[in-house]
Amino acid sequence: MKNSKLFSQIFPTYIILVLVILLIFAGYEIHILNNFYLTEVRSDLKARARLIAWQLTETQTIPGAKLDSMLKALSASGGVRITFIRKDGKVLSDSHKDAAKMDNHGDRPEVRQALRGSVGQSIRYSYTLKKELVYLAIPIQKAKAIRAILRVAFPLSAYNHVLDKLKGRFLVDGFTIFLLAVLFSYFISRRISKPLEEIKSGAERFAAGQFGLPLPETGSSEIKSLAKTLNTMASEIDKRIKTISHQRNEQEAMLSSMQEGVLAVTDEEQILRINRAAMRFLSVEEKNPEKRLTYEVIRQSDVLNFIRIALNHKKHVEKEITLLDYTPRYFHLTGDPLLDGENRIIGVLIVLNDITRQKQLDKMRHEFVANVSHELKTPITSIKGYVETLREGAVEDVETRDRFLYIIARQSDRMNAIIDDLLQLSKIEQRYGKFSVDLTETSLLPVLRSAILIYQQKADDKNISIEVDCSPQLIAAINPPLLEQALANLLDNAIKYSPSGSEIRISAQAVEQQIRLSVQDHGCGIEQQYHERLFERFFRVDKGRSREMGGTGLGLAIVKHIALAHQGRVYVSSTPGEGSTFTLEWHQ
Repeated sequence: MKNSKLFSQIFPTYIILVLVILLIFAGYEIHILNNFYLTEVRSDLKARARLIAWQLTETQTIPGAKLDSMLKALSASGGVRITFIRKDGKVLSDSHKDAAKMDNHGDRPEVRQALRGSVGQSIRYSYTLKKELVYLAIPIQKAKAIRAILRVAFPLSAYNHVLDKLKGRFLVDGFTIFLLAVLFSYFISRRISKPLEEIKSGAERFAAGQFGLPLPETGSSEIKSLAKTLNTMASEIDKRIKTISHQRNEQEAMLSSMQEGVLAVTDEEQILRINRAAMRFLSVEEKNPEKRLTYEVIRQSDVLNFIRIALNHKKHVEKEITLLDYTPRYFHLTGDPLLDGENRIIGVLIVLNDITRQKQLDKMRHEFVANVSHELKTPITSIKGYVETLREGAVEDVETRDRFLYIIARQSDRMNAIIDDLLQLSKIEQRYGKFSVDLTETSLLPVLRSAILIYQQKADDKNISIEVDCSPQLIAAINPPLLEQALANLLDNAIKYSPSGSEIRISAQAVEQQIRLSVQDHGCGIEQQYHERLFERFFRVDKGRSREMGGTGLGLAIVKHIALAHQGRVYVSSTPGEGSTFTLEWHQ
């Protein structure tokens, strides 16, 4: 019964209760009928006995044969057995048996009671007649003295037959009542249990988070009230869950979108929350690291040590660490106490800021300052030395003066070229650093020819031919001045590093929704290890030779920024001794 349904508990209980009530009622009725019948039989026997006694007032004077015939006649008319017993228990006459052959009846219960002056009664089995009888004995007195005992008896077989009929009737009626009670009990049990089962099913739906189907508000007032209360509760829970889910989704979206890594850790060093950035920074491979201990998920010892320091100090702490992967990565870590709704410290919140780019920019800035200083210091030192020499008297020597002045002018031109390139690079970065360059659909061939005209004379001086492979119908979204400048820088480098009598080939074509512009020379080529750094500011493969040719080390950096302004890229393919091919590539 512990885990059975309510209907299975109510219905059998009703059946058992009805069955017990029917059995008790039937037993009680049978008992009442039995007592009633026996009372009536005894009253009848008592009346018969008094009547017979009155007729036999002078019994002792009646001969035996005449007494026997009288008793048999009375027995036949009344349907009872009559026995006449002397005071000492000897049977004088019996309506059904020979008195001479009968035992002394002085020990019979009803006889003993009658001998004491009262009416004797008993129900017992008669071994004489071989049946169960109801006995009633009365004393026959004369002058207030008991002279004899008159006993009458009635067989119970007739009573039992009537009682059996009544029992059968009771059984049929009881079975009918029982069936009706079963049906009624079933109806009542279902009426009570069905609304509760529906409430149970609805509560299970609510527990599973399915709040769309409310409970039917049927049944008794109590069940209706319960269903209404549960529906109200489910509606409130649904609203709160939606609100919490919405807030959680917003938090998840914010945490997932953050560039900073966020890690929440309990006092027991158990991970509460971790966003995608932190998982990426810390190389966490598990999909659900929450509820795991930090040292089971995080392998970086510096991060684990910082978490422990933050947990121990329970105040704001900061630290910069370096994580070694394929390349070093630099992070700025901050730790603050993590508080619950009651402002109790339950852990620590770690924020990881990736400062690798900042470090790289700082390094590039330092290198840039150092390179600019170096590039400008060389011509300034040279100019200063020659000026001092001229001041000390070399100005009188015309040949020496002219040579020195030529060198001074050349170094001044070099400084001016460096400054012009720096200003031009700064201008490109400021105007197009965020790819806001204006692009127009323009034919590429005129732009290529315009760039070639700039350095045509320089190419002719070295007997270098420039070939162009570009369809007049090729149109692309470009910024013509910027693209012309980038092509001019590439063409300038190609002429500088190409031997006399060689050929430079410029080609432009559309390849898979991209424009590919290439400048190919047959110069000295560049080793593979320098390809990535070629587009850095002031980087030179052969610094001495580059300065002799008048290079500033900024031309390819300008080309790179122009490619980025077109949302494209620039790369080089080169083999030492065979030449180089510089390619600009961007989407149409």
